[in-house]
Amino acid sequence: MFKKGKREFRNKEEDVVFNRMLLWLGGAVLVELLILLMQKLYVEMIFGPGLASALFGFFQVFSIVGAVLAVGMAVVSVIYLRAGKSAVLPMSLAGASALLWIISLLIYLLFDEGIRILMMLPAAGAVLILIFFLYQRPFFYNALLTAGGLLALWMHGKYYMDHPNFIRACVAGGVILLAVAAALAFLLRKNGGKLAGIRVLPEESNYMMTWLTCAVTAAAMVLALILGVGLSQYLLYGLVGWLFAQAVFFTVKMM
Repeated sequence: MFKKGKREFRNKEEDVVFNRMLLWLGGAVLVELLILLMQKLYVEMIFGPGLASALFGFFQVFSIVGAVLAVGMAVVSVIYLRAGKSAVLPMSLAGASALLWIISLLIYLLFDEGIRILMMLPAAGAVLILIFFLYQRPFFYNALLTAGGLLALWMHGKYYMDHPNFIRACVAGGVILLAVAAALAFLLRKNGGKLAGIRVLPEESNYMMTWLTCAVTAAAMVLALILGVGLSQYLLYGLVGWLFAQAVFFTVKMM
C-alpha cells in the first residue's frame, strides 16, 4: 500500500510538472504570435504609418530609458540584498526592463531585421523550457548562457558587415553579462544555492560547469570579433558542440 501511494503521489507530481511545461510552451507560442503582430503593425503598417511612428518613438525612447531602468533596479536589488530584504520585485523589474531594452534596441536599430531576430527567440525559448522541466536546474542556466552566445555569434556572422558597432556593443554586453553570471555562481555556492533567501540551485550543484560555460562562451564571442566573419561560423559549431557535451554530462548525472 505504501509503495502504491508513493507511486500515485509521484504520478500526480509528474502531471503537474507536465501541465506547467505545456503552459510555458503555450506562452512561447503566444509570444511568437505577438511578434508576428508587431511585424504587421510596425513593418507592414497595416493600420497606417501613424501607429508605426508611435511604436518607433517608443522603441527609440526605451532604447535608452530601458538601460537606465535596468541598471537602477539592479542597484536597488543590491541595496535590498545587503539590507537583508527580499529583492524579488526589483530583480524582476530589472529583468523585465533589460528584456524590453534589448527588444527596443533590436527593433529601433535593425528595423525589420530586428523583428526577424525576435521571431527566433520563442523557438529557442521553447527548447530552454524543455530543458528546464526535463533536466537539472544547473543545465538550464548553462544552456541559457550558451544560447545567448550562440545568438551573438549568429548575429555577428549575419550582420557584422552592415552594423559593426552594434555587434561590437552586443558582444561587449554579452561578456559583461557572462562575468555577472560567473560572479553570481560564486555567490550561490557560498550561500548553498540560495540568492536573497530564494532557492535558485540545488545545494549539491556543481558550479564548475557554469564557470566553464561562462569562459567558453565569452572566449567564443571575443574570438569572433578577432577572427572575423568568415571564421565565426566554426566558433558557432564549437559552441553547439559545447552545449551537446553539457547535455551528455547532465544526462549521465541523472542516471
